[in-house]
Amino acid sequence: MNNELKKLYDVIVIGGGITGTGVIHELAKYDIDVALLERKNDIAMMATKGNGGVVHPGYDPHPGTLKAKLNPRGARMYPQLAKDLDFHIRHTGTMVFAYSDQDLKKVDELCDNARVNGVEQVERITGDQVRNREPYVSDKVLGALLAHTTTMVDPFEVAIAFAENAKLNGTDIFLESEVQDISKDEDGNFTITTNHDTYRTRYIVDAAGIYADDVAAMAGIHEYKIQGRHGNLCVVDNHLPTPIRTVMFPCPSPDTKGIALIPMPHGNYIIGSTATMRTNKEDTSNDAEGIQDLLDGAHKLIPNFDDGSVIRTFAGQRPVALNNDNDFWICESETVPHFIHAAGIQSPGVASSPGIAEYVRDLLADAGLDLKPRPGYNKYRKAPVDFSECSDEEKDQIIAQDPRYGQIVCRCETVTEGEIVAAIHQPLGAHTVEGVKRRTRAGMGRCQSGFCQFKVMKILARELGIPEEAVKFEEDHSPVLLGHVK
Repeated sequence: MNNELKKLYDVIVIGGGITGTGVIHELAKYDIDVALLERKNDIAMMATKGNGGVVHPGYDPHPGTLKAKLNPRGARMYPQLAKDLDFHIRHTGTMVFAYSDQDLKKVDELCDNARVNGVEQVERITGDQVRNREPYVSDKVLGALLAHTTTMVDPFEVAIAFAENAKLNGTDIFLESEVQDISKDEDGNFTITTNHDTYRTRYIVDAAGIYADDVAAMAGIHEYKIQGRHGNLCVVDNHLPTPIRTVMFPCPSPDTKGIALIPMPHGNYIIGSTATMRTNKEDTSNDAEGIQDLLDGAHKLIPNFDDGSVIRTFAGQRPVALNNDNDFWICESETVPHFIHAAGIQSPGVASSPGIAEYVRDLLADAGLDLKPRPGYNKYRKAPVDFSECSDEEKDQIIAQDPRYGQIVCRCETVTEGEIVAAIHQPLGAHTVEGVKRRTRAGMGRCQSGFCQFKVMKILARELGIPEEAVKFEEDHSPVLLGHVK
């Protein structure tokens, strides 16, 4: 198609993780034309999906870094965002344990970091105070940093909420759109070629995660390199014999915060994560050595941790900008004007996301983008009903209005047919089995979808108007069925 006929966007964001969706959510407040290009068939399919979900308050980043600036700002924004965008958030606090005098010095350093970074409600407590708060903690713990403001979220739920709100405010979102070429036109604008179409834009925000350097290279930019830091994670049942309320970390190393026990918003737990550099950007496989490291790490925090409570393992890769002191790489390109890097977003990327979005907005304004408030902007987004959280009276009312809410599909997580149908028909609705899982938790419980997957598949086929054998588990070439069954 002739580019003269193509719509000219003000900004195109490349990458639909929590960074990219955070940016389009922020830009939706302004009277500009914005689009998001995501190569996968859903939002939050890469680093955002392979994440423990801790909203770190900001005591860890070294003062003076971008992380130290954006992490506390983003973390402070989460409680209000959760109210506006209707996603789950759990206020847990964090404890960083010291097992030696050297660790106690590190705890003091982290407390100093917190003060310099402007993080409030951080204190050093004794080992006895630790065990008064969490009785199953090891007797070897001598003391800890306690950060009261740490919260927990499901990162993919946040990214979906960001994207749905942006879409409701006029942002175009193109899934399954893999960027294959970027050229700068004579008029100073960009042409982006994907596997499906071409797009024109005045500004680009590169939030392509592990592939951000490859996307930048398409525009002739070679200012940094990205490599993945692989991490194994375990999902733990919500009936842990040694339950905890607080996120627990050991003292951090230079490259990782260490193996943590994390209570999640819906009641189960995560053990995460290991940290090894990988050259294969697609490698999200688990390895036995890494899983054993996770279990050993859990036992160091809680000596009587029950290994049998692990119900699933998964892995992800954090995109690390090499030779950058483990900091984010967020700036306008030095060589190609109007190309904004939002790269190297490793931990604490989830916590920093709202702060990163504001920072990128300001970079765009500094680069000449005129930002005026959008008339009629709606900052709210309503999530589908979570039936498991309703009172008995509310459940009766909901079922009376729609009997599909009386049909339990996922017994482990008490997810109804009505919730699955609603998730499919949301503004950025689910169209795969895993997409339904991320939006409703159907399949996240103890049986890991052994009971409900077939029912979810049938509902997807019915609501999408496609044959059952055409329903995808996740990405392309992942059918649930290979043919008809009796």
